[in-house]
Amino acid sequence: MIRILDKSTADKIAAGEVIDRPVSIIKELLENSLDADATSITVEIKNGGKSYIRVTDNGCGIEGDQAELAFTRHATSKISTAQDLDAIHTLGFRGEALASICAVARVELITRTDGAKTGRKISVEGSQVLENNATGCPEGTTVTVRDLFYNVPARQKFLASDSAETRRIVDMVSRLSLAYGDVKITLINNGKHVFSTRGNGNIYNNIVTVYGNEAGKDLLPVEGAMSGYILKGFVSAPSASSPSRSRQIFCVNGRIVSSKVMEKGLEAAYKEKLFHGRFPVAFLFLSMPAEKVDVNVHPTKKEIRFDDDFEVEDFIERNVQRALTAKEALPQIRSENIRSAATGSPDIPAGTATAQEPLRPAAPSPAVAEERGGYASRSISAAPAGEKQGCDRDGAEHEYEEHQVDIKSLLSSMRERHDNEERAIHPEPAENMYFDFRELDYTGTLFNTYIMASDEDDFYLIDQHAAHERVFYEKLLNQYNSAEKSSQQLLLPINIGVSVNVTASEETWIDDLRAMGYDIEFFGNNTYIVREIPAFMDISEAEAFLSDFFSALDDKPDLTDRRMLEKIIMKSCKSAVKGGDVLSFQEIDSLIKDLSSCVNPFSCPHGRPTFIRMTRYEIEKMFKRV
Repeated sequence: MIRILDKSTADKIAAGEVIDRPVSIIKELLENSLDADATSITVEIKNGGKSYIRVTDNGCGIEGDQAELAFTRHATSKISTAQDLDAIHTLGFRGEALASICAVARVELITRTDGAKTGRKISVEGSQVLENNATGCPEGTTVTVRDLFYNVPARQKFLASDSAETRRIVDMVSRLSLAYGDVKITLINNGKHVFSTRGNGNIYNNIVTVYGNEAGKDLLPVEGAMSGYILKGFVSAPSASSPSRSRQIFCVNGRIVSSKVMEKGLEAAYKEKLFHGRFPVAFLFLSMPAEKVDVNVHPTKKEIRFDDDFEVEDFIERNVQRALTAKEALPQIRSENIRSAATGSPDIPAGTATAQEPLRPAAPSPAVAEERGGYASRSISAAPAGEKQGCDRDGAEHEYEEHQVDIKSLLSSMRERHDNEERAIHPEPAENMYFDFRELDYTGTLFNTYIMASDEDDFYLIDQHAAHERVFYEKLLNQYNSAEKSSQQLLLPINIGVSVNVTASEETWIDDLRAMGYDIEFFGNNTYIVREIPAFMDISEAEAFLSDFFSALDDKPDLTDRRMLEKIIMKSCKSAVKGGDVLSFQEIDSLIKDLSSCVNPFSCPHGRPTFIRMTRYEIEKMFKRV
């Protein structure tokens, strides 16, 4: 028998699409507050949001005679026609948030608009309005939600533990607070302050406030603009990668989203800069024309669809790549990671706990803060969200030990911060950030492996093997892609022995070698004769490359896949200059010139850095000069 469900049951089913756990409620209420142009929002939760949620803002409020209407399904002030869906400018627009929340919880709303003498208080339980009275209250809106799923026990029993639900809420509020740097957002858990952003529009400051000083280390500013697209944010230097994508936060037009398109653009920018299994840290905020993005493709608006995926991916890739060409992107040696000459004991890396000293985030050095300019944090201390909220990674509450304050160090750090604020400048546009290492002063080699260089503020070590691998790899690819092949004829041809597998699959690889500049053909008895080699190689390099290339072919790779061919070329670059090889000044000069012409001079094809850097400040700190 077909029947029409009653309103109460239909509301509970519909609510399940929008509200599946406490974090969903807070997300909807936060978005409403932001759409109301609030500049200060406070989120309070108890028991992971299961028993109590309160979101208070100083936004425009709701007119008293319309407050009850806000709890009606599909009631919204943000769109009026279907055409409005073509260019959504607000976070919410479906008119389902309050209706869905009150269907599965006890809700109280208190609101007042600017100029109104009194506000309005409305209480709703299970979609039934119990109270609608005038009340005194400040301008803005407060929504209190109690006893989530009290009338849907089947949903209630599937909620996670209090600590797990709290972690979800902290993560969501943290991400949203980064997207709205000009809004002061405060989070309180079980009466304890978790974090509070300043609302001063400083993205870097918010990252440090929410995620701690350690998260702010080695971040590079990203800025770019093109035909209505604006990109801002920070990405990690290749040396500060993460084992997961958990610290990749993407925001589009103020909406925190999961985006494979932005993810692909980010990872393309780091191509050959990271080892397999490592991922960049990123806080990227993209603004674009509203008509070029569809946000109405997911019930909770977590996913979006771009009109032109390639355009967005390419825009992200190019601007992140520019950030990665800055001097600050080079791996940096820090004094805390170097054995102390005075004590003879290794300094403890930042973020490492010992029995004598609890885990504490390390503040960015004054030099780092100065380099970041207008993005730098000015806070004296800021702990990671999980620490300041008074709970450990499992959500267990704990108290912090009191530690004696080192007044001398505190005054010193305060003076340093003051000096940095006096000297701070805004980062240069991305197009001026490129680090030209041809202007460095080269002073010799260390252990016949590392080329030493310096400029006015930094000291550098260049790994000659990694540098030559990069040069070798890019020259081969350029030769492969070029219409004109640059080869040198051998006076005495060379013979290369191969396995049966290589001979049998000749038609899949021989044209690729010829495209690189080899004149090669079968000579019989599993042997190939080579009469010409690429112009930039000597004979030993050409032979070593072919030997490694043929070894890789034994695994029968699919060479019709361009990426597979690039991997084989990458693995076959072992014939580059080795560590320990003695190079003349002319050879060093030639290597540096070749490296400066590379598309990606800062890492070898396998992801290892070619350069590392140590700032003057870090060196002077080790000698106790600062």
